[in-house]
Amino acid sequence: MCQALLMDIGDQKQQLRSLERRLGPNHPGLTEALDRLAAEYRRRGKEREAKRLSRRVLKIWEEAFVPEYGWRHLLSDLFGGGLTKVRPSLKFREEAVLQLTPEHLLGTGDNRSCYAYPGDPSRCIKVDKPWNEGFHNTRRKRVKKALMPWLADFSSNREEARFYRTKALELGEEFYRHAPRCYGIVLTNLGPGLVFERIRNSDGSYAMRLDQFVEIYPGSIQILSWLVEDLFSFLIEKELYLFTANPDNFFVQLKDSIPARLVVIDWKTEGRTNSDLPIQKISKSIEKKKFIRKFRELKSWISRIRDINGKEVQGAAR
Repeated sequence: MCQALLMDIGDQKQQLRSLERRLGPNHPGLTEALDRLAAEYRRRGKEREAKRLSRRVLKIWEEAFVPEYGWRHLLSDLFGGGLTKVRPSLKFREEAVLQLTPEHLLGTGDNRSCYAYPGDPSRCIKVDKPWNEGFHNTRRKRVKKALMPWLADFSSNREEARFYRTKALELGEEFYRHAPRCYGIVLTNLGPGLVFERIRNSDGSYAMRLDQFVEIYPGSIQILSWLVEDLFSFLIEKELYLFTANPDNFFVQLKDSIPARLVVIDWKTEGRTNSDLPIQKISKSIEKKKFIRKFRELKSWISRIRDINGKEVQGAAR
């Protein structure tokens, strides 16, 4: 039996070495093999080896999204050089790079664009905007981050990838009560993308953002209030402190046409502030208070809509 296990772990190591020769030592395509090997080590009680492999995957995921930014890039940003004016070239060269077109675009935010996954309606891809187009990826922001490393990263994908490879992994299956699954990294013509589950309702249709849902179905506001409270309790229990609670960051999933749960679709701000002086990061209690204040704003927004709807119903009755 022991010999069989040793052979199994040896086969996994051999497969990993073969992938490294083909893809390179820092390619995201190594993730699955590294995770399998880490799980085998963990099963055999070799926690140290398992953690070492998990740290390697985390580093691969982080570095996949952020191009080199050294002193030459800093000087380019300071003095208007051409080095940081264009999208950096892909770090990884492959025969098959997924082609994303405007027809695949689902939406765009301050820092990223989200695309439907070509050929797979159950998934979507988040891609960082090119340099100098994203809110956190301007020349001024990059210079500030060079001086203040705690500020938001150039890459929102890097921040969310870091979260999924650390806290989400530790929480396990329970985390996905209120979160989409992350399926790893894919290389596209627009740069490396982070692949996520597209949240669907029980009838197969796609879930809507909370702000859109409230506008179309104002009669569901009481149920949504309960769902917000349920989500808030979950986040407090798991110590997942989001620094933003905008309604467009939550999806409403329906079960038999009734709102059943809220799903947080953006985890890049979990535990991360973007303040020049991040006082709230001094202690967990301060961080928690900031989170509660942000969520209170979301609750107030829901309450205002409920009050407006109540007045409209009373007026119609008169």
